[in-house]
Amino acid sequence: MRKKQFKLQTQITIFTIIIAIISIYTTTYFTARWIISSMQQEINMNIMNIAKVIANSPNVVEGMKSGDYYQNPIQPFVQKILEDTNQVEIIVVADMEGFRYAHPNPQRLGEKFVGGDELRVVKTGENYISEATGTMGTAVRAFASIYDEENQQQLGFVMVGTLTQTIAEIKKQRIITAILTSLVGLFFGIIGAIFLANKIKNKLFGLEPDEIAKLYVEKQGMLEAIHEGVIAIDTDEKITLINDSARKLLHISEKDIIGEKITKLLPNTRLPQVLKTGVAEYDREQLLKETVIISNRVPIKSGEKIVGAIATFRDKTMITRLAEEVTGVKQIVQALRANSHEFMNKLHVILGLIEIEEFEEVKRYIIDTNKNQQQIMTLVIGKIKDTTIAGLLLGKISRAKELGIVMDISKESYLEKQKGKITSSVLVTILGNLIENSMEAISLNEKEEKVIKVSLIESKEEITITVKDTGIGIPEKNISCIFERGFSTKALSSGIGLSLIKNTVENLGGDIKVTTELYEGTTFMITLPKEGKI
Repeated sequence: MRKKQFKLQTQITIFTIIIAIISIYTTTYFTARWIISSMQQEINMNIMNIAKVIANSPNVVEGMKSGDYYQNPIQPFVQKILEDTNQVEIIVVADMEGFRYAHPNPQRLGEKFVGGDELRVVKTGENYISEATGTMGTAVRAFASIYDEENQQQLGFVMVGTLTQTIAEIKKQRIITAILTSLVGLFFGIIGAIFLANKIKNKLFGLEPDEIAKLYVEKQGMLEAIHEGVIAIDTDEKITLINDSARKLLHISEKDIIGEKITKLLPNTRLPQVLKTGVAEYDREQLLKETVIISNRVPIKSGEKIVGAIATFRDKTMITRLAEEVTGVKQIVQALRANSHEFMNKLHVILGLIEIEEFEEVKRYIIDTNKNQQQIMTLVIGKIKDTTIAGLLLGKISRAKELGIVMDISKESYLEKQKGKITSSVLVTILGNLIENSMEAISLNEKEEKVIKVSLIESKEEITITVKDTGIGIPEKNISCIFERGFSTKALSSGIGLSLIKNTVENLGGDIKVTTELYEGTTFMITLPKEGKI
């Protein structure tokens, strides 16, 4: 069972939120620690400063000198400070024996100081911060000594304190404030994560990572599969894509040309014009690096915006050659050329005989030639009603004579003009390529017997084509490869002929049988159903 995966937008949102939570949590944690630490320092500094101010106040010094715990100016002075000061809840003034001259609770005046942490200030006169429990509870307390500057004598001490409970409440409030601030930050972080995920999704046209990877693999496969050269550029006229076919057609040896200016590689390219105008150009002939190409150039658009341009192109020579093979034009042209050549040869013979005044020989030659030609014409045209195929066969007969090959058309051959879905161009492709291959095979054989036997028989259901030669035959190792596109044992051959035959026969739902014997010859028998698919 395939594990369910979240969509890219969801993954980005979750991932961004997790990062935001971790970042905000970490920030809040250290911020809270800093707040607590700085707040503690602030309270300590505040109560110490207040303690020092009170200890140095003339009212306190004079009150301590009076020796009266109840009737002195210290208690009103301290009470006023308590009312006007924040974060201070306890102020106690006591003499060296620890008896109180001031206290938040007036009823405790004259009583002994409680806590035990006052001994240090009594003994040493030192100012310090401590934490202890007194009559009002546990508190953080600042001690400052009271001195009589005239007599250079310590009269007592001042303790200013803040209850730990109050400090805890202040800490709690500040931490809550920090958390609430963090939550606000997290909220905006989530909004930002959703916005970012949507932005990325739109940039990727809503595609998921596996879809992007699949498209990339498919793109690479298509680029390598097509024979056309492909080059694409961006808005800066820099190359963003080029396939191997383009490199071969343009003879580009440099490997790393992605990012190069297209005009640097191909100075006379028209891709920049297409990029500027946004107008596509189709089937344009152009010379690029000494190669004539047929090119299609189109702008690449994202919505209405032009984001680049792409060109596909092929070698014009290869296109022309392929068109000739596919349409059968090549076979017809060769047949006409052979007929013309044979006709010229006969004229030359007649002209030579006339010049030497062998008029009877001229007469005999013309009669014999006409008789032979009439026999051939009667056989071919009488049996083959399709004039295109008849012309092809006559041309191939003439071509065979030039090569010293006897081309024998079977007397059983018969072909109507209407052949169902089997067109004349299909038969031209099959017959022309088979006969041409037989001629080439015979020319490689040293046997004296040079014969090609052709049979073209039509029935109600099908057409059977048989071409048998006395050529060199096909090696056993090559039999399985002869119908593959591009395969050929001849140096200058394109290896298209038999591949075209195979594709044509398969498209028509037909069948091919090949029998061969090395140095003895080869027979191709092709059966085409009249109602086959096309």
